[in-house]
Amino acid sequence: MAETDKELLIRIDERVKTIYNRMDKFETLFTNHLAHHEMWENDIKASLQRWLAVIITAAGGAGAWGMM
Repeated sequence: MAETDKELLIRIDERVKTIYNRMDKFETLFTNHLAHHEMWENDIKASLQRWLAVIITAAGGAGAWGMM
């Protein structure tokens, strides 16, 4: 094998390793991003349920007050 072929194989190997490492970092970043969105959605759902309970309670109280 010629010297240039060996150098070419070394460069290709280094590029493959670099791309693989970047993909691994991206996977970690994406997983963290999805976890963040899941927490955000859970917070919104909890907040929405609280506000819905407040509105229903107020509407029920207003309805009961109107019946007096």
